[in-house]
Amino acid sequence: MIGLRGLPPGLLHRLGQLSRGSAARQFERGSRNPRATQEAHLQALLQANRDTEFGRTHGFASIRDLATYRRQVPLMTSTDMMGWVGRLQAGERNLISAEPPIFYAESTGSTGKPKEVPITASYRAEFQRSLHVAMWHVYRRFPQAFRGQVMYCVGPRTIRRAPDGLEVGAMSGFNFTEMPAVIRGVYAWPYEMFQISDLRTRNWLSMQLACTSNVTFIAAIFPAPVVYLFREMARELDTLAWHVEHGRLPDWLVLTDAQRAAITPFVRADSKAAARLRHAAKTPRNLVPIVWPKLRLVYCWVSATAGLYVPELAEWLGPDVAIRDALYSASEAWCNSPMGTPEPGGPLAITSHVYEFVAADDYERVSDPRDLNATVFRCVDELDDGGRYYIVPTTASGLYRYALNDVVEVAGYRGNVPRIAFVRKGGAASNLAGEKIDESHVNDAVGQALRDAGWQATMFMLVPDLSGRVFGYTLFLELPDVAPDAALNAFAAAVEQALRAAAVDYGDMRDLGHLAPIEVCLLKPGTYDQMRQAHANAGGADAQLKIAHLVSDPDRVPAVFAEAVVGRSTQR
Repeated sequence: MIGLRGLPPGLLHRLGQLSRGSAARQFERGSRNPRATQEAHLQALLQANRDTEFGRTHGFASIRDLATYRRQVPLMTSTDMMGWVGRLQAGERNLISAEPPIFYAESTGSTGKPKEVPITASYRAEFQRSLHVAMWHVYRRFPQAFRGQVMYCVGPRTIRRAPDGLEVGAMSGFNFTEMPAVIRGVYAWPYEMFQISDLRTRNWLSMQLACTSNVTFIAAIFPAPVVYLFREMARELDTLAWHVEHGRLPDWLVLTDAQRAAITPFVRADSKAAARLRHAAKTPRNLVPIVWPKLRLVYCWVSATAGLYVPELAEWLGPDVAIRDALYSASEAWCNSPMGTPEPGGPLAITSHVYEFVAADDYERVSDPRDLNATVFRCVDELDDGGRYYIVPTTASGLYRYALNDVVEVAGYRGNVPRIAFVRKGGAASNLAGEKIDESHVNDAVGQALRDAGWQATMFMLVPDLSGRVFGYTLFLELPDVAPDAALNAFAAAVEQALRAAAVDYGDMRDLGHLAPIEVCLLKPGTYDQMRQAHANAGGADAQLKIAHLVSDPDRVPAVFAEAVVGRSTQR
């Protein structure tokens, strides 16, 4: 397979590896003394922005170390950030960064209203360092994965225009379209495909274009969309084979004339690929190694909520394809650099941003993080292995001591640098009667019950039920197929037992009668696709839509759930 601009993908990958060497070497030098590296990076940010409105207000010019920084500069919440963003979008400049924004990245809104994060050129350089360090090591560990094309989902670069004329859109779409066209030739899917809002059409194009590509590497943030793509392919193999053999698109695709013209150059007839698809139709569960025999790596999140989808992903991939953890990143910060090792997480990206940490218990004792005492904050060299912390980054986008509201765990060290893995969002916890459960408990309990039942969920969400005399929880669950109520009763009992084991206080509250039993509500197949389509219609990056597995506010339950329930357990 030759790239769109005529260069072989393997050559493009080698050129990419050469470009990443400088960042990798800088990281190694910084790793010798992470605290000094962080202090130096902080000073560079403060000096560059000392004459901004924020810098003058908080005395950046007088700050000489992290300790002084945390005394003089308050935490910035997302509400604070959006106040500054409103002024930036109205045309003001030199507010929080001496550099003007070049883009506004809209978050996925997985825990509330989407945020719009200002992106500067220096911030783009910061997060590229996180990525380059990670990919430099991944390339060395999996060179065969960098011989062919990459399957990678992105969101739309432009959802709308801000009042100052800059684009507001998905960070992934911005990054992708900023690549030179010759580099984009290494990807199996063209950006034009992700501008199509009809999800069924886009899914089909994803399958047809990927089947005629020599895919050796799949990169994804959340593994669920990859699993769903494989499930759909298994249902469509024979039909897909015909269209691949003839190089024709189905007539039913919802495409404008302009979209069809943009996609058509990527559609080609491939009799060998069609033969592989027909071979796979005989054993659909083996479709991935048959259709993409040279695939060697899937790089995606593997912990927290994402971890529930990894076992099914591994079944589809077979034994010859590795799954490795991807960067822990948000629109606001790119915080670690997983290097292709088997364990979850990766070294803290110490050359990208400046970080502070607060033990999760300390952070959650206050209702407003701005009320935290300066003494509870820790630096990179003050973390405990196995400890869980809220991470507080400072970045070149003008986010200073930003309350990202993410909980991470220190999962060992790489030399002097702590390895961190994402655990959960802050607020992904509930306490109706003293049970004190969080999303990690729910992931463990529901994951165990699914494995015991031999089920593979499309999605699930545990939410408080405040309708009865005794409060309890409802577990909304979507499976690929409908299950009988009797099976739901057994599953609800299994979730109960597993949650008791995962969260001791939950069992105590159930034994005291302070909580009602969990009720399982089965959602009809296709409910999650409805949510993805609604997200895509609003301009969002549906492939990066993350479902919270524990929602503490019943008002945040998706409205579509009410009409999608097709079965219930009957323990209550």
